[in-house]
Amino acid sequence: MATATITGNVVNLSVEGATPLQLSMSLQRHSYRHCANSASGALNSLLHSSVEDATIIAEAAEVGEQVEGLLLKAGGKWASLFGKTLTVGSRRTYLVDNSALNPNGSPNHFFVTGGDGVWAKIPQLDYVAARDVRRVEEAIDTRQQRKDKYDYLDPKKFAAKQSEPGGGDNPVVLAVVAARVSLGQAAGDDTALIATSGRKDIVDLLRNR
Repeated sequence: MATATITGNVVNLSVEGATPLQLSMSLQRHSYRHCANSASGALNSLLHSSVEDATIIAEAAEVGEQVEGLLLKAGGKWASLFGKTLTVGSRRTYLVDNSALNPNGSPNHFFVTGGDGVWAKIPQLDYVAARDVRRVEEAIDTRQQRKDKYDYLDPKKFAAKQSEPGGGDNPVVLAVVAARVSLGQAAGDDTALIATSGRKDIVDLLRNR
């Protein structure tokens, strides 16, 4: 029976049976809720903010069970798993490969590639914009945890805060300034970004709409 856990920002999947395997998926690269400290690749994918960790763990276990079944059919030979796309109950798809992209290496990596609640095939600049929206979100959350009740999402109030003495050093202001740069370099259509983040309010602040 396959088992999955999350440690830090990584999903660890243990595949049992005649050919045990250990596979992992980086949540920093593939979950909006975890992407604030991620580096981007040339092409990326993100699970929407609405997809919680418990769901990710359950789907990873589904992937593992399918891998076990495929290994059983293949007599324990894992070569046929490389590049295999598996569909779980939510209709999301996950690809199994080797982290070094070595087709002769043992599969040790999997990641979400499509389906409901997934922003797939994200260009690098769009991914960076999503990451920076998440950073703004986390900066505001941190301030609120410290009893800061300021309404940073109101464009006029944000501008006033930014112009205060020392306002440029405010962590929220710093995050917004950086995110405005990255969003300005991303695609002009914010539909997918808003759907993934669930934060139209932050995107509107960054666009100053």
